Amino acid sequence: PRHLVMDASSSDSATASDSVFASAEFQEYEREFRQYCADNLRSHNPQTDFDSIRRDSAEDLAAKLAVLSQWWRSAAHVVVFTGAGISTSSGLPDYRGPSGIWTRKVRGETVSESLDLRGIEPTPAHGALTRLYQAGKLALVATTNDDSLHGKAGLPKHALVELHGNLFVEECAQCGARYERPFKVRTATGLFEHATGRPCEKCGGPLRDNLVNFGNTFEHVPSMEAEHDRAWVAMLKADLVVVLGSSLSVPTACELPEECIPPREAKPAGGRLVIVSFQNTPKDPLAALHIFAPCDDVMAAVEAALLPAAPTPERLSVDA
Repeated sequence: PRHLVMDASSSDSATASDSVFASAEFQEYEREFRQYCADNLRSHNPQTDFDSIRRDSAEDLAAKLAVLSQWWRSAAHVVVFTGAGISTSSGLPDYRGPSGIWTRKVRGETVSESLDLRGIEPTPAHGALTRLYQAGKLALVATTNDDSLHGKAGLPKHALVELHGNLFVEECAQCGARYERPFKVRTATGLFEHATGRPCEKCGGPLRDNLVNFGNTFEHVPSMEAEHDRAWVAMLKADLVVVLGSSLSVPTACELPEECIPPREAKPAGGRLVIVSFQNTPKDPLAALHIFAPCDDVMAAVEAALLPAAPTPERLSVDA
């Protein structure tokens, strides 16, 4: 999860980062991660490699975008699932690919644990999703990102599910009050610790971050159960789920998009799963379409096709 790569904007955050990565819990998950990466890198084949970049030709991309736009236009309930790849054009790193955090770590490189979110703005894809929602062309966005960029792009909370929490949100363990802060709230140093040390402004109870660390369950972050259920119900209803920039390899979130596929009473023909990324994913056999192109380019094309007055890609880059 992105929040384990904490920035060095203060001495407290740097200390917390060092402590987390040195913890026994993290070392256990680091071993599991290395085995996972080794399994995904075993073939060293560009068609299946964990870290190989694939790009559609201009001809193939144009054809795929036309198909996606048509499917999106005819769908009754569209849900988008986003991962780190939607935020990379803002300057944030992803996890897979030649320069991904995970890929570099498994190669034995020393990867910086710092990530400075100051000055980071939503990408054109974030902006396009907000406008599609406002136009009634999108039901919900579910994200594994905790960078708050969907909210910053104007997507309302009721249209957003943050499956791994939000770096800028803390919640009361006693009354459930939720606070959005202008600073990153995490102060805990252990993977299973979430207390921020601040009291609730309503009841005085202890505040906690809602970040889902490696190995965390609903027991550790209770509010995430409701978030997961919101996403699950939306996927069941969806006749189109579009995955933007996710490796679809981190359970249990990665298992949600495929819930759209089986036929149900309201959609006897079932739903379609579309994946937009530069790498293969474990869910490719389930996908009706895989587009190997930047999220910004794909969403600019969809927006232009569905919204008559959609900004041009150049305009999107300026405004988003």
